[in-house]
Amino acid sequence: MKKTLVVVTDLGCLKAFRLENHHPNQAPHLELVEEFNNADAHGKLVDKVTDLSGRFPRNSGPANAKGAMADGERHNIELESRKRLVRQLAQRLNVLARGPEVERCLLAASLEINRQFLEELEPQVRAKIEKSIAADLTKLERAEILRHF
Repeated sequence: MKKTLVVVTDLGCLKAFRLENHHPNQAPHLELVEEFNNADAHGKLVDKVTDLSGRFPRNSGPANAKGAMADGERHNIELESRKRLVRQLAQRLNVLARGPEVERCLLAASLEINRQFLEELEPQVRAKIEKSIAADLTKLERAEILRHF
C-alpha cells in the first residue's frame, strides 16, 4: 500500500509520521515512524570550540605592543554549523522518502530552515512533497499537526 509521510522539523528535531486513514469510519491519524533529535543543535558554541577569543598573538601593530592578543574571529562558525545540521536533517528525510512505497510527503519545517531544507533534498524526494508549510510544528500533538495540513 502506498503511504503518505507527514514530516515536521526544526533545526534540532525531525519527526516523521505515517498518515493512517484505512478505515472509513475513523478519522485519519498519525503513526510515528522516526524521531531524530540532534544533540549538536541544542549545545552552545562555547561547548563546541576550545579556543577563546584573545588567545592568539597579534602579529601586526606597533612594535611596543608586546603581548597584545588578537580578537579570535569566528569565521562564520555558527552559519556553517547550521548548514551542517540542515543537511543532516535532509539526509534523514531522503532515506525515509526515497523508496517507491512513499507516494507523497507533507512537510512542515520551521521558517528559519524551510528554504534551505528543501534545497538539500534529493530531486526525487522533493518531487514527492505535496505541501510544504514554513512553521515549527514539532512540539504540537499529532491531532494538531494534521489540522495544519
